[in-house]
Amino acid sequence: MRSRPLRRHLRVFGRVLALNIGMTFVYRGDFLLMQIGTLLTPLVSLAVWQAALTAGAQVNVTPAFLNSYFLLVAVVNMLTSSWTAFFLAGMIRNGDLNKWLIRPTSVHLDGFANNLGEKTIKLLLLVPLVLIMVVVVPGGLPLPATPARWLLFGLAIAVAMAISYIFDIARGSLAFWFEDVQGFNLAISIMTPVLAGVIVPLALMPPEISGITLWQPFRFMVSFPMEVLLDRVPGGLAFGFAQQLGWLLVFAAAALLIWRRGLRSYSAVGA
Repeated sequence: MRSRPLRRHLRVFGRVLALNIGMTFVYRGDFLLMQIGTLLTPLVSLAVWQAALTAGAQVNVTPAFLNSYFLLVAVVNMLTSSWTAFFLAGMIRNGDLNKWLIRPTSVHLDGFANNLGEKTIKLLLLVPLVLIMVVVVPGGLPLPATPARWLLFGLAIAVAMAISYIFDIARGSLAFWFEDVQGFNLAISIMTPVLAGVIVPLALMPPEISGITLWQPFRFMVSFPMEVLLDRVPGGLAFGFAQQLGWLLVFAAAALLIWRRGLRSYSAVGA
């Protein structure tokens, strides 16, 4: 009997995922431009660091590490990002959440399907661009060849995706009490690329703040999967995954608490 609700949710998720993939194809030109923009930031950062190394700068990473990091971080950042907070806050504010409260499935299932559907198309557009850059950029893309390393990399990405999505649910749910949470979301969107290691690898952060950057949660959304792939996890893999799973549990508990309390106080037109 318990398997029936699970099968129903999986069936609904499959249909919603297919719908979101189909909708994304309609805007494939826009998404291509978005992926080009996504790739530009790390490429500019790579050019800056390469110029610094040529000028004699002393850093604690190799040129091969920089190449691998900046050529792949755009893909990892895209896969682990989430944009649910903006839409969830809007649904709460204008009452569109009402229709999901009477449906036999969750609004979060739809949000996850939207994330996964868009990422599927974005990945198909972004990977060829990265391959072109691998050919163009001097030094290419040195990567580990062991299957175990790639499996751990995939696991780190999956947990990072979950952290980002759950964090978005928590942020979006603040709209139950605040008229406008977009200012808060904007502040987070500005902080995240720096603290997650998208613009500058956390391995290059000054020693004075390295202790903070290694413990803060944004590291485990982007930087940590890259650290796993490139075998540069401070404290070792087991400790790093324990930290990542710990933050996942913290965000999950916070999102669940905020969402449930918010629903109790929810009062929109028709609710």
